[in-house]
Amino acid sequence: MKKVLARVRSAKLDMEREILSFWIHVDYEDFGSQGVGGISLDTYDKQKETRVGTAFGCEVIRRLLIAFGVNDLSEMQGRTIWVLGEGEGLGFDPKGVQPLRVDSDVDPVVFDDILKEFKELI
Repeated sequence: MKKVLARVRSAKLDMEREILSFWIHVDYEDFGSQGVGGISLDTYDKQKETRVGTAFGCEVIRRLLIAFGVNDLSEMQGRTIWVLGEGEGLGFDPKGVQPLRVDSDVDPVVFDDILKEFKELI
């Protein structure tokens, strides 16, 4: 997986059409801007006929907060981070994020890896 240097313009939880997600908007060192995230952190419960929170969603947020040493995603604003992904330039597909080692020496937060952990528990 490729690492691309970026500065966080904004980061927040988001509720769009009753779907909980998060967005980390970044400006890349080498090219343009991009939103990282937009992953559904909840799911639809057919029995309850409504959306409900998931352990996966909670774990994604928990790991982001720990990795970046913040209590609220908005505190990431202005930080320089690594965005992990595949592809080049405008075709770059973000798969996760990681703080710089001078800020925190933690494992990267790779969204698909977290999802795989939780799918195995189901």
